[in-house]
Amino acid sequence: MNTINVCGVLIFAHPDYLDDVQKQLEGEDGVEIHAVTENGRLVVTVEKDDQQQTGDMLNRFQTMDHVISVSMVYQYFDKVADNEWEMAS
Repeated sequence: MNTINVCGVLIFAHPDYLDDVQKQLEGEDGVEIHAVTENGRLVVTVEKDDQQQTGDMLNRFQTMDHVISVSMVYQYFDKVADNEWEMAS
């Protein structure tokens, strides 16, 4: 069995350092930026193998330079049989 763990996250960063925060996020495995606003809000998804890895990533976001707040707004977690995982790949 494989697991799928996807979270939608809203990150609020200091607007003067938005490019720096984006670069940090883009360097993280399993993180995708979907939207960025001029006032420092970023909509991202985090896809990890398990809930512990996801929690660790959210904690990492909170400790990044120039990040003001991090809010998980959505989470999807499911177990997928190996044959279903191969079809989805």
